[in-house]
Amino acid sequence: MFLVGSFLRRALTIKALFEEARRILEEAGIEGAKIMPPKSPKFGEAYTNYPFEAAKRLGARVQDLATEIAARLRPRGLIGRIEAVGQGYINFYADWPRFSEFTVREALEAGEGAYGSSRLGEGRVVLVEHTSVNPNKPLHIGHARNVVLGDLIYRLFSKNGFKVYVLNYVDDSGSQMASILLGLLELGYPETPPQGVRFDEYCGDTVYVGVTKAMEEDRRLEARLREITRRIEDRGDRMFRYAREIAEKVLVHQLQTCWRLGARYDILFRESDVIASGLWAETFPKLVSRGIAYRATEGAKSGCWCIDLSSHPVLSKEGDEVLVKSDGATTYVARDIAFALWKLGESSTELRARTWSRNPDGSPILITDHDEGEVVKLPKPALVITVVGSEQRRPQDVVKYALTRLGADGDRYIHFSYERVSLSQETAARLGAKVDGGRAVPMSGRRGLYVKVEEVLDDLRSLAEEETRKRHPDWSVERVREVAEAIARSAFRYATLRPEPDKPVVFDVKESSRLDGDTGPYIQYSLARAYRIVEKASDAGLEPSPKPIHELVEEERMLVRVIAYTPWVIEETASSLYLRQLVTHAREMALRFNEFYERCPVVGGGEASSFRLALVQAFINAQTSLMWVLGLPALREM
Repeated sequence: MFLVGSFLRRALTIKALFEEARRILEEAGIEGAKIMPPKSPKFGEAYTNYPFEAAKRLGARVQDLATEIAARLRPRGLIGRIEAVGQGYINFYADWPRFSEFTVREALEAGEGAYGSSRLGEGRVVLVEHTSVNPNKPLHIGHARNVVLGDLIYRLFSKNGFKVYVLNYVDDSGSQMASILLGLLELGYPETPPQGVRFDEYCGDTVYVGVTKAMEEDRRLEARLREITRRIEDRGDRMFRYAREIAEKVLVHQLQTCWRLGARYDILFRESDVIASGLWAETFPKLVSRGIAYRATEGAKSGCWCIDLSSHPVLSKEGDEVLVKSDGATTYVARDIAFALWKLGESSTELRARTWSRNPDGSPILITDHDEGEVVKLPKPALVITVVGSEQRRPQDVVKYALTRLGADGDRYIHFSYERVSLSQETAARLGAKVDGGRAVPMSGRRGLYVKVEEVLDDLRSLAEEETRKRHPDWSVERVREVAEAIARSAFRYATLRPEPDKPVVFDVKESSRLDGDTGPYIQYSLARAYRIVEKASDAGLEPSPKPIHELVEEERMLVRVIAYTPWVIEETASSLYLRQLVTHAREMALRFNEFYERCPVVGGGEASSFRLALVQAFINAQTSLMWVLGLPALREM
């Protein structure tokens, strides 16, 4: 999907087996052959399509060449068998006793939650910007997909050794923020919400919706809204200070929701500070002097400064993009270009920030403050990844085009796009959302028609609490609630991540919380099963051993195989940003473990017991590592 691979050394993939296959080929005189993972275990643990590449050059039949090459290859080490199959593939099959011992031992040595970590990105920096919800409302489930995807990208690159900074762009200026101030200052809405109502919900559900309705009934309010919008961009105006105060009160609650989803942040960038910093003032003359921006003198855009897109084969079809309106106001595309330059390390403008709060893990959160903060100094990043919905594809393409025209490396700027979230009919009705013609009504902040993340998480937690109390009637209320909260997070994140980002999510509360489906709780439950095995084995005095002394059955081999592929999946995902393969791999590990669980007793397994115990612990180490990347809490009991 993305050209990130140039920043990563080639992954070690399925540990030493791939390298061993490559060396075997090289010893037979075949250099540079690609070694790849097969789609199915029946094709081995690795394969090469070298005969396809070489047959035409050598004037040979593909099948004959594959057979001839395979006959010259001598299996050794982790590879027990090599075959030419099909239409010219050469497959490499594991020597299972050696490969199993190697994989299990490596997973055990890595430790719980660490298997699959790498130092591929050591010394390099990645900036990930996500969330970026206007500070005038609570997060709805569409916002949450942004949060979960952005947080996963942070975790993924961190796992691969990159230093990752998580940014949240807070749009505390503009008409949406001005609407809240109009309601509080001039339309009689009290600043204090009713008892039991969060401030972000009050602003979004009551004030913003009420102001929108009032403006539809009295168009004279539009002039007042424009005046407030202008004043909150004037740092010397009291309206500017009041807007920041209200925005911060909303932010407190928004971040509580994000923390509940498992996210964390390093810096909150307030748009009002980005504007005041002079970042656009530095960028604008560069655009003009290089002929990238021009002032339109005719047509609907007369008096506006626009970016010239005529040389772009796709963007030009929809005309040039406005950067500065005829009244002098900048558009968000203009501000995005300027901010993107700063993120890439291509701007000399200084942004200042101060400590504002702390994440649940104790790490500080900075917030920009042009008046009181200290200069933000970030290393020049290898990548800047901006998580924005697919509806922003054109604006983001314009930003990337402008960066390239300005001489910046546009390939370092990635727009990670995703589609919208909707609710199943049953969930929409369950949460009280309005339905129309049997379908959920599209979410609209202006009409108050959206489903809040807090509502969905509360409902998921309620379902989990009910089930947990049935299973553990002796547990305290606090323990039940803690486990249920972890299950709710896992259910929501997994359901959000399971479809490919370019596919819409249809969210169903009951379906996402099942223990026997393609769900986050299913992943958690398989892990809890593994912990119970280890506990029972300890009580029985059983010691683990990574060396099998029995002939492995199919379920053991397949569990070893999926564990062995875990580091490769983590590394390759950082290269491609094809995030779904992380989800499918976690699901496959859970399936393979449960198949093993049903067929292969550990305690009472005879001569196989010690190896099987080691294999269970290897699974725990691999799955907890992958679950951390996915943001799924690991539970020992549920």
